[in-house]
Amino acid sequence: MNLIRNIRIVILIGLIYFFNSCTDSNTSNSTIKNKQNDRSIYKDQLKIEYSKSFEIKYLDSAKVINVFAPDKRREEIFQYLLLSKNVSIPKGYEHAQVIRTPINTAIVLTSIYVGFLDKLNLTDKILAVDNSKYICSANAWKLIESGKITEVGDSYSLNVEKVFSLNPDLLFTYGNGNPYIDGDQKLIKNGIHIASGIFHLENSPLARAEWIKFVAAFFDKEKEANEVFDSIAERYNKLTKLTQNITYKPTVFTEAELGGVWYEPGGNSYMSKLLNDAGAEYLWKQDRSAGSLKLNYEQIFEKAHDADFWVNVLFWTKLSDVFKNDPRNSKFKAFRTKNIFNNNASLNKFGFYEYWETGVINCDLVLSDLIKIFHPEVLPEYKFKYYKRISE
Repeated sequence: MNLIRNIRIVILIGLIYFFNSCTDSNTSNSTIKNKQNDRSIYKDQLKIEYSKSFEIKYLDSAKVINVFAPDKRREEIFQYLLLSKNVSIPKGYEHAQVIRTPINTAIVLTSIYVGFLDKLNLTDKILAVDNSKYICSANAWKLIESGKITEVGDSYSLNVEKVFSLNPDLLFTYGNGNPYIDGDQKLIKNGIHIASGIFHLENSPLARAEWIKFVAAFFDKEKEANEVFDSIAERYNKLTKLTQNITYKPTVFTEAELGGVWYEPGGNSYMSKLLNDAGAEYLWKQDRSAGSLKLNYEQIFEKAHDADFWVNVLFWTKLSDVFKNDPRNSKFKAFRTKNIFNNNASLNKFGFYEYWETGVINCDLVLSDLIKIFHPEVLPEYKFKYYKRISE
C-alpha cells in the first residue's frame, strides 16, 4: 500500500475527529422532527430522527433540505430546494441551490456515498468517483471496469474540465461545515450542482447513517431510504439492549501515535458512543469533547497501559507492526494479551478498508463486531464483518 496515501488518510481521520464539534448525541429529547405535510405531492416523506445537522421539509410541491453547522447554535450553512421538472420556483428561496429531481446522474467525491447508493440500489447512477482505488463495492467495480464510472480526483485536486464534460445532475462532496470552503463556486456558477454531506461531523452512529436520507431525497427515493434506515436503526437499538445490563465492562482505548501526536476520540465522540453501546468502558468517556484529543504518548500510556483492549490501530495487520511503530507499545497490557483489534478484516484489491465505505451505513454491523470483541458470549454465532484480531 502506498505509504504516503496511507499517512494522508490517517491525517484526514485526525482532522475529522478534530473538527467534530457536535453536541450531545442523546436523541430522545433533542431530535429534529419533521412534520408530515399531507398536502404535498410527495406522499413518501422522510423524517429526521437522529441527525442534528440536517432536516428535510416538504412543501406542497417542493422539498427543502437545510444543513446546519455542527454546533449548539445550529446555524444554517446550506439550503437545497428540490423541485420536479415542471414545478416553478416558489418565492423565499433566493439563496438556495435549486435542483430538479429526481436526479439521474451523480459524481461522488468520497466512497461513503457509494455505500449509501449501493444500499439504495442506485450505484448505476454514479458517473465518476474521486479515486477508484478507494472503492470496495462489487457493484461499483463492475461499472468501473466497464468504463461507466471514471475518476475526477478529490476536492483538493478536482479535474474541473472533466466534471464539466460529464455534466452530472449533482456532485456529492465531503463537507467540513464551512460554506466558503465546501464546494467549488466555479462549478456552481456554471450549472454544476453540489451537495455537501457533513455526516462525519455527527457524533452518533445512527445520526451518521441517517444521511442516507439526505442522498435519497435528491433521487426521490424516500420510501427506499426509510425502509433501509428503519431496519438498520431497529437492529442497532436491539443490539444496544443486549449490553445495557452487562456488569463487566472491559476497558478500551483506540488509535496510535502518528507523527508524535496521538489523536484519541473525545468522550462525546462517535467512537466513544459506539464503544459504550458495545458494552465497553472507554477510558476517555468522561471527557466532553466531541472531537479528537491531541495527546502525547506519555498521556496515553499513563491512562491506558493496563487497558483490556486496543482497537482501530492505523494500518497494522500483525503484532510486529505494533512493535515497529514504537517498541514501547509492547508494554501495553493489550499487546501482551494480544487483545488488539483493527477494522481491516475486509479490504479491496488495493488494500483499502471497506469499513470506511460501508461502516457508516452499516453501523449495526460495526456495533455487532465490537460486541463480539468485548462480549463474545453475547453473540456466539456472529462472524466478524469489519474487525479482526492483530496476530502474527
